[in-house]
Amino acid sequence: MIRHDQRGTILVVVAGLCALLSAMSLAFVMRMRADGEDAHRMSQDIQARVMLTSALMYVQETGRLGWGGETFGWRDVRDGMPGPRDFFGQWPAMFASTISDDGLRRPAVTKAFFPVVRGTAARNPMYVMRRPPFAIRSTIAPNPVPIVDPGDNATAPWDQLINYAVADPSPVTSDPGAFASGDLAPLQVSGIASWFRVYRSGVTTFVITCGSGASQGFRDWQEVVDTPGAADIFGNQADFEAIRSAEVRRWYEAEWSDLVTGNNFMHGHYARHNQRTFGNPNLGAEETPNKRNLAGTFAYIASLPSEPLDW
Repeated sequence: MIRHDQRGTILVVVAGLCALLSAMSLAFVMRMRADGEDAHRMSQDIQARVMLTSALMYVQETGRLGWGGETFGWRDVRDGMPGPRDFFGQWPAMFASTISDDGLRRPAVTKAFFPVVRGTAARNPMYVMRRPPFAIRSTIAPNPVPIVDPGDNATAPWDQLINYAVADPSPVTSDPGAFASGDLAPLQVSGIASWFRVYRSGVTTFVITCGSGASQGFRDWQEVVDTPGAADIFGNQADFEAIRSAEVRRWYEAEWSDLVTGNNFMHGHYARHNQRTFGNPNLGAEETPNKRNLAGTFAYIASLPSEPLDW
């Protein structure tokens, strides 16, 4: 028979064990949450750093493409003038009214955009679109030769054995307007949002901001307000500031160079090729990947220790 004082002792022991289990469970849940937050932050940091490659390729490509015709580098390889200039050595019509001969903003212009030196940065949200503009089907062989086994009949006419029944490359949609405009709506399962900004700080130097978060690369609320339709994305300033505080941002500086060699395009390490010798014009005989370099290389790529004044 259990005495009353023994019953009290058992109750105290059971209550203590329950409290201990509750404390351990709470500590476990808190640790799991902290681990999850750390993993998410690490994923954001990785995503932001991946954006550096996209931004550097953007700098390389926009020195030659994207202005309504072919251009010849950020410092024109023909005469050394600030670029990008067209075939006739003139500024492309897309920004000719805002840029002076030295690449800076014209004095009469109150606001100029990239690629004007010290103009507003180019902002590039890198979410996955439902269908990008000018999307091409990823079919490897749209017109395969109709022979599978050696015993197949190969006596068919040449227009059947080697044909061009399906366009190659083939657009995703047959509507020319939809092909050009694409479907810019974000794909909801595209993972962590990321973006990069490119600010042209000099004729050949660029400040690159890489981010992972939902701000779409807007620097501050004023820039959101100044961009038509952007305020509707975030609702209000408080929501935007909360989004901005939760994302990861990294800053870099790079200097474009017109020095090229061989068949390479990438700016970093590729397979067994060392990035320190990659693109060096003195190593033309060295084996390089089979990608033609038509867009220049970089004299240096540096990580900035803190947020720069202009980006």
